[in-house]
This record gives sequence, structure tokens and C-alpha cells, in this order.
Amino acid sequence: MALSPRDISEIERTHTGGLSSKQILEVLERHGARITEATLRKYVQLGLLPRSRRVGEKGKHRGSRGIYPVEVIRRIDEIRRAMDGGETLESLARATPAVRARLASVRVSISEVLDAAEVDLESRSLDRGDKNGLRTELGTRVKEAKSWLRAMEKWAGDLEQAKPAVPDGEAKSRRRAERKPEAAKRTAKRTKRGGV
Repeated sequence: MALSPRDISEIERTHTGGLSSKQILEVLERHGARITEATLRKYVQLGLLPRSRRVGEKGKHRGSRGIYPVEVIRRIDEIRRAMDGGETLESLARATPAVRARLASVRVSISEVLDAAEVDLESRSLDRGDKNGLRTELGTRVKEAKSWLRAMEKWAGDLEQAKPAVPDGEAKSRRRAERKPEAAKRTAKRTKRGGV
């Protein structure tokens, strides 16, 4: 994929409200990373990407359109890189917990709530001291939300990197093999002291 970390950051900065499927395809094509709408849908179906949320269009009889969080660009890049490294979609789907896909949607929702809180605060005629106090408190909530999202991303990454469980029989033989060198050392010490 021809997207650099700088390209991804720029896309995320300029499309903070999210992207429609058409915009995702256009952005990727501009950067030489063409995918089809069917591929995008397949990634969503496998849980590799979050589902879009419906956003109503202004105007009579305009309906709504699906908006994906802008993080899907980064995630598509990760998927493509993994596939270039030999992974299959099925193995990626098994390895990707639902948590990571949901976090992108949560990030957008939190952003919308915090933006609405700011607009609501600024639109009200309040005592200057109260307004400043509420601004400060909102700033604290923004930092807490970002911190929580980073912590959850890290946790999701740790979960993906965690070792799979070993079947009981295999685990017992592994523990025995790990103990054998210790037993050999104890025997060697006793032999050296004249025991055994």
C-alpha cells in the first residue's frame, strides 16, 4: 500500500467527521492503494473494520448515508500490510478482536459528544466564572477520554499479541522439561558434596 504514516495522519486530520465508503475508495485510489467497495464490505463483515453509522442528509428527501470513522484508513493500511506479509483475511479476522473494530466507532461517538458539549456550553449565557469552570472541566473530560481510548488501544494490542493457551497434556510436558535442568543441577551439587 502506498500510504505513509504522514499520509494517514493528514487524512485523519482533514476528515475528522468520518468518510463515506465512496470517499474511502477515492482517498485510497489517490494514494495508489485501490480497493473495491466489495472488499470494503468484506472487511466490515469479517469484523476487521467497524460498521458505518447512518447520518441524515440535510434537505427534503435526501435520506442518509453511511459514515465510517476516519480510522478505517489506518486499519485498511494495516490489513493490506499484513496481507502483503502472507496473512489471509480469515487469519486476520480470527486474530482481530471485536474490541479494536468497536473502538473506532466509540472514538467518533465520544468526539461527537464532546463537540456537542462544547457547542452547548458556548451557546449559553452563563456567569463568567461558571463558564470558565465548566470549560476547564470539559477540557479534563477530553483528556480523560483520549487517555482511555489510548489505554484501550494498547489493551487490544496486548490481547492480539498474547500467547494462545496450550492444551493440558502439552503444558504438563513443557513444565516437566523446564524442571529437568533444575533437577540435574541439584543432582550435580549433591554428587559434588559426596551425597547420592
